[in-house]
Amino acid sequence: MVLSNEIRQSVSLSLARVRKSRGLSLSGLAEASGIGKATLSGIEAGRGNPTIETVWRLAHALGVPFGELISQEQDQLVESSSTGVSVRLINKQSSPFVIETYVMDMAPHTKRTAEAHMPGVEENVVVLKGRALTGSQAEPVFLTAGKSCSFAADIPHLYQSLDEQTSMMVSVIYPTLAEAAPGEHDIHREWPRSEDDWSGLQQQFRRLALESRQGVSAVRLSFTDCEDPLGAEQQLLQNLQPEAPGMQTFYVNEQGPKLICLSREGSHALLDEEPLDNSRLQQALELSNLAVSPWRQLDEADRAGLQTLVQSDSICLSSLAAEVLTRNGSPCVPLRAAPRYEVTPVVQRESDNVLFEDRIDVDGYAAWELVHPAYAKQSVAIAQQLHHYLAPGATRIIDIGTGPGLPLKMLLELLPELQVTTVDPSETAFNHLQKLFRHSPNVHSCKTSITDLPAPERPFDAAISVGASHHLDTLAFLSATRRQLSRDGIFVVSDEMISPFSTIRQRKIGLMQHHLQYIADTLVPISLTDLPQEEHRLVHMLRQDVPQALFEALSGDESRSEYRCRRLLERLHALTLSEQPADPLQVFYRFHILELEALVAGLDYEVEQKTSPDCFSDLARAAGFSVQHHCRLYATCGRTDRDAGTHLFVLQAL
Repeated sequence: MVLSNEIRQSVSLSLARVRKSRGLSLSGLAEASGIGKATLSGIEAGRGNPTIETVWRLAHALGVPFGELISQEQDQLVESSSTGVSVRLINKQSSPFVIETYVMDMAPHTKRTAEAHMPGVEENVVVLKGRALTGSQAEPVFLTAGKSCSFAADIPHLYQSLDEQTSMMVSVIYPTLAEAAPGEHDIHREWPRSEDDWSGLQQQFRRLALESRQGVSAVRLSFTDCEDPLGAEQQLLQNLQPEAPGMQTFYVNEQGPKLICLSREGSHALLDEEPLDNSRLQQALELSNLAVSPWRQLDEADRAGLQTLVQSDSICLSSLAAEVLTRNGSPCVPLRAAPRYEVTPVVQRESDNVLFEDRIDVDGYAAWELVHPAYAKQSVAIAQQLHHYLAPGATRIIDIGTGPGLPLKMLLELLPELQVTTVDPSETAFNHLQKLFRHSPNVHSCKTSITDLPAPERPFDAAISVGASHHLDTLAFLSATRRQLSRDGIFVVSDEMISPFSTIRQRKIGLMQHHLQYIADTLVPISLTDLPQEEHRLVHMLRQDVPQALFEALSGDESRSEYRCRRLLERLHALTLSEQPADPLQVFYRFHILELEALVAGLDYEVEQKTSPDCFSDLARAAGFSVQHHCRLYATCGRTDRDAGTHLFVLQAL
């Protein structure tokens, strides 16, 4: 089924544009579509001769309407071939829904099967002439001229003529951010007007808080007939009690005022505070636990002491103190987290392997990642485990996937005697590492992947890794690290993981809930009055879209949540943001962009390949380790240590 020359030229231009706007590499698109990289390269260069099935597969893999790849013009012939099928695009509607309408002509006794479109796509088919079978491949519907049917097109479906020439009008309806039909997670009520109305809303809000603590994942309270939507948020803040532990509440204004009430599941692990001969590590352990202990009330003296620590030269203590203040209602940015943004020059690579920096802004990661919840706690937990497991005099360790190096810098503040070899293939990360450790003779950096590193003549005493195990095949990562260690060597891993899954849909839902919860936990209040326009838009978009995307992910509307996340990231990337934030608290919102980049890369399964704690444990055993210790340092969703969040593992080489 061959495309016309005009359509092939359109596909050539559109495919490259859409792929690059999505941040997807050729390798990533090849994996997602099942089409060879050489074929994709040829199509983008105008040398390919794709079939209509190929274009459908590419549109599905990219998550865009079919018409976005073929042409912006209407009444275009898409396919004409000896197979007895021709298709014309006759209309393309972009608002309020994206709808593409085609006329499909089929010779007698012709059958065409179609792969599943992206989640949430629907089709409406009207038979104009003849008779046809259409709909899902499992249960097609028989239609005669003038009859129609609608069906979910995110499953395999078919079009089949019978014993005469048949024409059909096919409308493909794509999911949008338009409000979904009310479901079991929705409550609608009129805007309060009297004192008694507000009293009733307060009682309802208290019930929602109780239900959230007890496990109701998400409720959306929508108001009708609000005469002052601009002042609605302030009125709600004045009249409703502050949210209780176990529930997060967000105000959004999309098609009317809404309160989104989300259950804040899961508790964060406390680190053992046994007496140590290391005073700085002892202090770091105490701060780590204070950050995740909401029952410990801070007095004015506590806050003053923490503010002093925020200005400390110690990156670790500054970050921990800032997190304690932030989680106790006084948003604060660590001293080291607000430098001038530094751009690493682009270096031509010989290999076309996809690296972390191809999907994530590593320069931004170096500048803003310190405000990530429990980021410093990871280094404290690793230091504690090394202090416990390493034999006296054992100091040679290897750091796998070091990245820009801030976790290692914090670790060395706590255990300065360590001799560290860092391993990371990223040119950008290596640039930051060289600068961060230029005065550290005990740190030696290797710009390579752990899977390419030969076994050493003298095995390392221990290995560590922070946030890197999911950037490549986890089993390959573990097996390669095992080769660096002698028998009984210790490998301490801290990384983000998601709840157990067994299907692609479950994995995507887990990814969205996990990353969006990190953002929701750090959507700190910030004054918009004096912000530049682009930073104002940044804050507004995140505060409006993230709570809704998290609500959709928690309430089972994953296709809408995914569409919202992808669209939000595209809009954020279109902003022109200054190198230095106008307000220090803007650092949180810059971090949110990084978190969305990781989320979308994870949805594309490119450089972000998160698994579950159970799966990680199983793969560790397969690679030649035993699991000595495991805890969830920071919980994002789910109530057990087997669920999503930042996890710490201590593995011992067998």
